Parts: sequence; structure tokens; C-alpha cells
Amino acid sequence: MLRRNCIIFVVFLLLAQEASFIEARIWYAKTSVVVKNEVEGGRKLTLHCKSRDNDIGAFVLLTHQGIKWSFRPNIFRTTLFYCSADWGEGVHWFDIYTWKRDYLRCTYCQWIIKKSGPCLLDLGTRKYDFCLPWH
Repeated sequence: MLRRNCIIFVVFLLLAQEASFIEARIWYAKTSVVVKNEVEGGRKLTLHCKSRDNDIGAFVLLTHQGIKWSFRPNIFRTTLFYCSADWGEGVHWFDIYTWKRDYLRCTYCQWIIKKSGPCLLDLGTRKYDFCLPWH
């Protein structure tokens, strides 16, 4: 009986370890965000991105320059990063990453900033055709 209980316990531990590994791979997949200045007219872009817990910082980007950061979405499915963008015509806001919108869309999210709004690269078409309005 003791031997049987030990075997069951070892099998349980192995299954639990495998389940934890699978959950970690699914829920904690590393996500990278790239944001590039493509504001028309060769304007400098001041971009400041952050989440509730992480301030990525403020950056002044020349035309075609960008920034990149990586993170792991939280297990509560509430990860949100937002940015302010200013090229001299007022401050504009947008959500650069929301778990609900982006988790299945990209783990390497490439954005460009234009006057009309931010646009995400569709990896299938290789076009920036998922564009959002400013908040």
C-alpha cells in the first residue's frame, strides 16, 4: 500500500510540474512592442508609454526611429500599456497593448505612429492596416 501511494504521489508531482510548465508557457508568453515614428512631415515625436506598474519612459524619436520593450502579460488577462504621443500639435493618447485585443493578434507587436493614429503591422499581409483612432 505504501509503495502504491508513493507511486501515485510521484505521478501526481510529475503531472503538476508539467501542468505548471504548460500554464507558464501559455499565460506568461513574452510579448514585445515596437513603436516607430512615421508622423508625416518629418516631425519629431515625443512618445511616453507605460502600464499601471511599469513606466517605459519618454522618448523623443526622429522620423523612422523607434523604441522597443518586452513584458509578460499577467495571468489575470488585464495587461494594458498605453502611450501619449506629441509631435507639436497637442497630446494624443492610445492603448498600445491590451490583452483582450492583442493577446492572439501578436507577440511581436510592431506599431507606427501617424497623425491619423497608430497602426499595427499585420504579419500576414506585411501591411500596417490595423489602425486605431486617438482617444
